[in-house]
Amino acid sequence: NAELMQRGQQRFNITCSVCHGLTAAGNGIAKQYGLNTVATLQDERIRKMADGEIFNTITNGKNTMMSYGGNVPVADRWAIIAYVRALQRSQNAAAADVPPEELAKLEKAEAKLPENKPAPSPEGQKK
Repeated sequence: NAELMQRGQQRFNITCSVCHGLTAAGNGIAKQYGLNTVATLQDERIRKMADGEIFNTITNGKNTMMSYGGNVPVADRWAIIAYVRALQRSQNAAAADVPPEELAKLEKAEAKLPENKPAPSPEGQKK
């Protein structure tokens, strides 16, 4: 639900984005300070990972990621996972993922847009 997603976003931004970045691409500010082994959560391997495995990684740490089990309550870990799944979908979506009725609405709205013509240059207006 929306409340869970908001909580997940808030907790992710506070706890995870420093390393993983706001879109979970592994490009957080920590990279600028020499932490070059941050995983991108957009990687197919991680997208295919079971939620429980991600929960375990948050809880116990893995490789260069430290344990957050003592700092992030259980409910917040699940909220973070829900938010990460939403981030993964948002960064790896295809037109085929959009339900046909929604795609039809988008195409109809696009057809109503005015044609995008460049404005004439000031030189062209003088003639």
